[in-house]
Amino acid sequence: MTDENYRIFKCASCGTEFRAEARERAPRCPECGGKVLILLEGESLSKGKCAGCAASSCST
Repeated sequence: MTDENYRIFKCASCGTEFRAEARERAPRCPECGGKVLILLEGESLSKGKCAGCAASSCST
């Protein structure tokens, strides 16, 4: 598989960096099981606009 098939996350709870398959919709940290993750590399899980920002200031 190529790198395009993976995303790299960092767990906000324990700091572990890990790769998850791009098709995985709800990745969890393999160390602590945490769901709060920071996307470091790869395509965002959500493709839509942010819910909490004005359209003119949205960077997505």
